[in-house]
Amino acid sequence: MAEFLQTEAFKFAGEQGEQRVFEAVKAAFQDREALGWWRYPLVSETTVREPDILVIDPELGVIVIEVKSLPLSDLAGVSGYRWQLNRPYFGKTEINPYEQVKAQLQVIMRTLRGRPGLDRVPGRVIVATPLITRDEWDDAPFNTLIGDTPLLHGDQLTPARLMKALERTPLVAQGQPLDEAQWAALQRAFGTSGNIPKPKEEPVVTAPQSRSALVQAVRAAERPLDLQQERIAKTVPPGPQRIRGLAGSGKTVLLAQKAANMHLKHPDWDIALVFFSRSLYDQITGQVDHWLRLHSGGDTRLADAKHKLRILHAWGSRDQPGFYRVLADHADIRPLTVAETPYGHQAAKNLIYCAHDLLHKAEERQASLEFFDAILIDEGQDLVTEAPELRYAERQAFYWLAHRALRPVPAEPTLFDVDAPGPALKRLIWAYDEAQSLDSLMIPNTRTLFGDSDVFGPGATYKGGIGKSEVMRVSYRTPGPILVAAHALGMGLLRAGGMLSGPTRKEDWDRLGYDVQGRFNSKEPVTLHRPAVNSPHPLQALTGEPLVTFESHATREAEVAALVRHIQRDLREGLAPSRQILVVAVGRWAVDVQGAAAGALRRAGIPYYVPAASGTNRQGDNKEPNRFWHDGAVTVTTVHRAKGNEADVVYVLGLDQVGLDEQDLAVRNQLFTAMSRSRGWLHLSGAGMAGTPFEQEVRSVLASGDTLRFMPHVPRRRTDDEDLYA
Repeated sequence: MAEFLQTEAFKFAGEQGEQRVFEAVKAAFQDREALGWWRYPLVSETTVREPDILVIDPELGVIVIEVKSLPLSDLAGVSGYRWQLNRPYFGKTEINPYEQVKAQLQVIMRTLRGRPGLDRVPGRVIVATPLITRDEWDDAPFNTLIGDTPLLHGDQLTPARLMKALERTPLVAQGQPLDEAQWAALQRAFGTSGNIPKPKEEPVVTAPQSRSALVQAVRAAERPLDLQQERIAKTVPPGPQRIRGLAGSGKTVLLAQKAANMHLKHPDWDIALVFFSRSLYDQITGQVDHWLRLHSGGDTRLADAKHKLRILHAWGSRDQPGFYRVLADHADIRPLTVAETPYGHQAAKNLIYCAHDLLHKAEERQASLEFFDAILIDEGQDLVTEAPELRYAERQAFYWLAHRALRPVPAEPTLFDVDAPGPALKRLIWAYDEAQSLDSLMIPNTRTLFGDSDVFGPGATYKGGIGKSEVMRVSYRTPGPILVAAHALGMGLLRAGGMLSGPTRKEDWDRLGYDVQGRFNSKEPVTLHRPAVNSPHPLQALTGEPLVTFESHATREAEVAALVRHIQRDLREGLAPSRQILVVAVGRWAVDVQGAAAGALRRAGIPYYVPAASGTNRQGDNKEPNRFWHDGAVTVTTVHRAKGNEADVVYVLGLDQVGLDEQDLAVRNQLFTAMSRSRGWLHLSGAGMAGTPFEQEVRSVLASGDTLRFMPHVPRRRTDDEDLYA
C-alpha cells in the first residue's frame, strides 16, 4: 500500500487545485508500493520552492508534478515550454513550468548519485492543470505550438487516466524499474534513516569480531524507512505539537531536521530550537547544518540561516545568547544572573524562576514578549518543576514563557474551511522522555504545562492529518537488551519491594514498545517483552558477546582498576577514545566516583576529558561549557553532563551509590539516563555491593534478557500517558 505525507495543511485558496491533484495521485497509487509527499522539503536556489507533489515508485522511479491552477482564460499563448499570461501569476507574466519542474527533478537526481544501486533510477516530470480539460487545451487558439510540455489535465484525474498519463510521459532521467534492494535504497535516500550524519570519529578496524569491526558493521547496516519519523521531521504543524519518545528514538535528530525544514519552507519566519544541556550545542548545531545543506542541495548552511533560525540554550550567558536572555532583551527587561536566583546548584529550578520573573515583569510593564513564529524544545522533561511557587497562573512558567513568545499563527481564510474559528494557535513543539528527568518527576504533558488553557483546539489532528501528538516507540540508537535493562532498573520493576515508577496500563507499555501479558490490576504476574521490531539495532545479531555486563568490586580502587583494563582492551580493538568510549558516574557522590575514574586513567597513561574543561587531564575548570568531547581523550562525566550524548561503549560506575538511595526516583532516573547513552555495549559496576538487595536486583534484570516477569504493584510515580492527545 502506498503512503503519502502532507507536510503542511492546505490553507490558501490557491492551493485548492494542488489539493485536488494530490488526492487524485493518492487514489491512483493507493494499491501500489509507492511513497509520496505534498511539498517535500527540497528548497535551493535552483528550485526556488519545494516540489508540489513528489512520488517515488519501484516501477516508475521518481515523479515530480508541478501544479498550475490556471484557467485557460489566463493563458495568452504558449511557445515551446514558455507560457505567456494575460494577468500576472505570482507576479510573473511569463512562466516556464516544465523547466521549473525539470530543475527540481535534476536536484533530486543529483542527490541520488553516488548512492549504491541508484545511478539508473528513472525520473519523469509532468505539469498538472486541474482547471483546464484536455479538450479545452486542444481547442485553444494557440494549439499549434503546445506539444512540448507533458500535461495532466483536469479531466485526467481519475486513477486509470492519471496512471496512463504518467506512463506516457517521457523520461527526463533514463533508468529501469527497481529491484527490491534498489527500492529499499531509494526510500532510505528520501528519508531520515538514510541521511543521518555519521559519527565524527570512526574506529580503526583491527580484526574480525573486534569491537571496531563490529562498530563498522553496525554503521554499514541499512536502517529501514520509518514513516513516523518522516511525519515528525518533514511536517510543519499549524499549531502546537507534543513529541514523546523513549531513549534512542531520535528526538533530537528529528527536531533539528524539522527546524531546518521550517526555515527552508518559510525563510521569513523567526524560529528557535531550544535545549537544556549546554553540552549539546555542537551536536544540535551540526545536525541543523547537515539538514539545511541536504534539503537545499548544498545552497543553505546554518551560517546563512542563523539570523532567522536560532539554536539557543534555554538560559544563555553573557557571551552566548540563550532563549531566556533573548526574550528579556527583547522586552527591555534586565535578565537575572545566576547569583540572583535562590535555588543554589539546581539549574532547572533557577531557570524556571527566571522565566517566572520575566513573565511577571512583562505583565507589569505591559511589554510584549512575542518574538518567534515557531519554537521547538528538546529535553522538555528538564524544564518543568513541582514547586508550587514557580507555577505561573497554574501553568509551567518556562513553557508559558515560550507560548507567550510566539506570534499567533495567522488564521487564513480558505475556500474549503468553513468551520468556526478555534483558539489562536501557536507553533510550540516540545519533545521529551519522562524517564530521563533528572531534577523533576513531573511529566510534561499538555495538562501539566498549560492547565486548563486550550492551546490545541478541538480534535487529535490538524487538517491534512498532521498529528497534535506523536509517541515514538522504536529505539534505533540503544540495543534492545540495554534498553530493557535500563527501563527495568530505572523503574525498579524487579526490586523486592515492587516497582517504583512506570506505566500501569497495557496501552502505555505498548507506547513504550513492549508486548504485555497479564493485567496490572490483578494479583497475577505481568510479563513484558520487547520485540526486535521495536529495537532494530543490528549489534545483537552480529556478536554472541553479551551487550550488558555487570561487575561488583570490593573497593572503589578495584572498580576503577577494572575500568582501566576494559578501556585498554577497547583501544587495542581499534575504538577511538573520544566519542566511542564514555564513562559516566551516577549516584549521590558521583563527582567523587568521577574523580577516582579520572585519576586511574591518568595513572595508566590514558588521556581523559571532563566536560567543560579547557583541556585534557583536568578535573574541570568550566572554561568551555559547550564542550563534551576532546579528541584523543576518554570523556569521564556525571550523568547531568552526559544527557543527550552517546557512545559505542558506555561504562556506568558507582552503582553502589544508587543502591544506597535505591528508593529515590531521581537517582533511578539518573541510572536509566546513563545506561541509555550506549549505542553498542554497556558495562555496569559498583563497589561494596556484594550481597545487597540492589546487587541481586541488577543480576536478576540482566538474567531476564528481553523479557521481564514481575508482580504488579502500584508505583509511587505513575507515568501513564493521560494526555488528551496521546
